[in-house]
Amino acid sequence: MPYQHFTSDERDVLQVCIDKELKMDIIARILKKHLSSLYREIARNSQEEFYLSRYADALSRNRRACSKPCPKRGNITLMQDIEARIREDHSPEQIAGRLKLEHPDSPALQVSYETIYQHLYSKMHEGAEDLRLHLRQGRHKRRKRISKKGTRGVIPNRHFIDERPAVVEEKVRIGDGEGDTIEGGKKKGNVGTFVDRTTKYLIAFPLKNKTAPELRRNAYKAFSIIPKEYRKTITVDNGKEFSEHERLSKALDVQIFFAHPYHSWERGLNEHTNGLLRQYLPKKLRLDHLPQKQLATYVDKINNRPRKSLGYQTPCELFLHVPFALQT
Repeated sequence: MPYQHFTSDERDVLQVCIDKELKMDIIARILKKHLSSLYREIARNSQEEFYLSRYADALSRNRRACSKPCPKRGNITLMQDIEARIREDHSPEQIAGRLKLEHPDSPALQVSYETIYQHLYSKMHEGAEDLRLHLRQGRHKRRKRISKKGTRGVIPNRHFIDERPAVVEEKVRIGDGEGDTIEGGKKKGNVGTFVDRTTKYLIAFPLKNKTAPELRRNAYKAFSIIPKEYRKTITVDNGKEFSEHERLSKALDVQIFFAHPYHSWERGLNEHTNGLLRQYLPKKLRLDHLPQKQLATYVDKINNRPRKSLGYQTPCELFLHVPFALQT
C-alpha cells in the first residue's frame, strides 16, 4: 500500500491501541498501515518509551518544519524548463545530465534527477497528471519477471555470438547493430527494430506478419540506404523470423550472428531500446494498422533524446559526421 504520513487522528487511535496492548498486526489492519510504518512511527516519536499522540504530532511537525529546503525547486523558470523537457519524453536522469552538459559552470542551473522526480510527484499531487503520461514507466510497482522458455525450431547455419569479431564488444565503430521484433497486442502486428551498438541510433519498421520473408524484405529496404562501410554486423535472437538470415546477409553484405537461446542480455541494448519504444507502443496495443509515419515519429523522439551512456549527447548528434541521412 502507498505510504502516507500519519495524521493527528491516526496518532490518537495508535495511542489508544497501544494502551489496550493490542498486537501490532491488528493495529496495522485498523489503521490500514504497513507494520514497518507503525514501528517507525513509534520509534521516532516516542518519549521515554511511552507513545503520546500529542507529543508525537508536535515532534513530527517540528521535524518537517526544520527539514532541509530545496531552493532549486523554487526556481520557477528552471522547473518550467524541466517540465517542458519531460513533455518531450526526456527522462529525469537524461534532463539532469543534459543540464549539466549545457551549463557546466552554472551550478544553480544544474539539478539532480531525484529533485526532478520530487518536483514531478509534487506537481502530480496538485493535479498535473499529464506529466505522468510522459514518464517512461506507468506502473506503481515493479513486476516480477516470469520465465517463458519454450521449444523453438532450430535455424540452420547459424553463427553464434562467440564467432563475432572482438571489435564489436569495444563499441568503437559505427555499423555493429542488434536486431529484434516487437509483437502487438493479441499477436496482431509486429515491428522490426535494429539499433546501432555505438551510437544507439534506432531503425524501426512495421511488419504485416512475423514471417521470415516479411522481415527480410523490410530489413533490406531499411538498410539498403546505408552505405556498405556502415553495415558490418547484426546480432539477433533466435526467433524464426530470422531464419532467412543467410539471404539477408548476402543481400546487405553484412555478417549476422545469433545470441544464445534465452540469453537476452547478449543483446542488452536492443532489449533496452525496445523498452523505450514500448512507451509509445504498449504491449496491449495492436500493431497491425500502425502507420509508418506514426512509427517514424516515435523513433525520432527516441533518437533525439540525450543519453547518459553517450555523455548526454543524442544518437542523432553522433551521426552528424556520417555522410548519409538515416531514415526510418
